Amino acid sequence: MADDEDEQINLADLEDEEQPAAKPEAAAAKPPPVPGPSARPAAPPQTGLRDLERQVEAERADRRRLAQENARLNNERDNAIRFAQEAERRGVSTFELYVDNQIAGMTEQMDMLTAQQETAYADGDFKTVANINRKLADIGGDLASAKRDKATLAQQRETMTEQHKQPIRQPAQQPQVPTDPLERAIMNRTEPTKQFLRKHPELIRSDGSLKRQAIDAHDSALDHGHTVDTPAYFHHIEVLLGGNGAARGDGEPVRGRAPSMAAPVARGAGPDRGSALGNADGTFTITPKMRRLAEEQGVPVREWVQNYVRLVKEGRMTPIA
Repeated sequence: MADDEDEQINLADLEDEEQPAAKPEAAAAKPPPVPGPSARPAAPPQTGLRDLERQVEAERADRRRLAQENARLNNERDNAIRFAQEAERRGVSTFELYVDNQIAGMTEQMDMLTAQQETAYADGDFKTVANINRKLADIGGDLASAKRDKATLAQQRETMTEQHKQPIRQPAQQPQVPTDPLERAIMNRTEPTKQFLRKHPELIRSDGSLKRQAIDAHDSALDHGHTVDTPAYFHHIEVLLGGNGAARGDGEPVRGRAPSMAAPVARGAGPDRGSALGNADGTFTITPKMRRLAEEQGVPVREWVQNYVRLVKEGRMTPIA
């Protein structure tokens, strides 16, 4: 039968069947992988312990430094407080106390150098003596400057003490200006003058200045030797104003020519013979002062003498010296 017969197979065909066909992608070769950083080996336990110890030690050093700084600041604060308290106890400024301490320190240093100088002289060590002399000269200059500063500070302290003892002057208050025209006109005058002008407001002009008759009466009072603001001074002015009729009952001022003139008497009349105002022979001596007053009042000298004699006799005017 056909199934029992041997079948001849080509070996080349079998080898071709065992090897699969190559894929197209396998033909192209892949690039090699990029090498990455090598992994750091783990540190041994001893290295981490040393790092921790260094950190702890650094932290301790910072704390010690901070503690020392705080202690230094506290010490300086305490010294400053004690220094200020000592200055207050002595009644001086802190700078003056500082200068005093400098002077004390330099004096002590000079005493110590002087003792060393004596020892060096005794030993014959002149090189040391020369060095000590140079140091003494430097300290001596600083000591003189410190003493000069101390004297200046002491003088300033005494000046300030004297200024504090002086009473504080309050600024003078400006007087209030009165609303009344009369009071406003007499506000800068003395109190007696104010009282007099309040009785004679007709002597003041509308602008606050005195009228001519008041000025003439004032000059006449001074010529008769009266002192301003005395009773005799005001009485003399009252007499002159009354003789001229300057002040009427209705308050109207009379614009008179001279406050001391009254109605003239007969021109032929003269001083009474034997009068105390005249001479023994019945004549009357007119002084230069009388002539000046008559000229100032615009009155003839003879008329002025007649009025003068009458007013003196009536007791309304004092004799002119």
